[in-house]
Amino acid sequence: MDKRCQCDLPYPPVEVTCPNPAFLPILRDLYAGRRSELGAITQYCYQSFVLSESQEKIAKLLRSIAIVEMHHLEMLGRLICLCGGTPDFAGGRRQWWNGSFVSYRKDLCGALLLSLSDEVAAVDAYQKAACRIQDPKIQAVLRRIAMDEALHVQLLREEITGCGCPRH
Repeated sequence: MDKRCQCDLPYPPVEVTCPNPAFLPILRDLYAGRRSELGAITQYCYQSFVLSESQEKIAKLLRSIAIVEMHHLEMLGRLICLCGGTPDFAGGRRQWWNGSFVSYRKDLCGALLLSLSDEVAAVDAYQKAACRIQDPKIQAVLRRIAMDEALHVQLLREEITGCGCPRH
């Protein structure tokens, strides 16, 4: 894994102050909603497979980001359990995650621009979730994940600039 894809700060312990099922819809959306860690993992894996022939450097970066997203998924799954839920793959509205949530773009610029948009949205989603969940231990985990997502934004912007993709 490319260590550039993860902030150089430790993750806080995955704990809750007090189990609260009211937090489950928020956590489930981050975990397996339409724009979620599960979706990011799947999309980055897909992109790395289709780009590996022509763009191995970028494919490796996307695989490394997917590995970091897997760690995020694990932490969210544990938080869901600690709040009294089960880490199934249904988002906060209890809609089962499915492969239609993934973009299957094969063109390099399109794939990178879409991933950038998703990462920007992820930073915002984690920051908003940290404000909505009134548990300092969960907030710490969500804010730390947001830091990784912000790093992914930076890395994708660098790749987009390096590839000569149009900026959006």
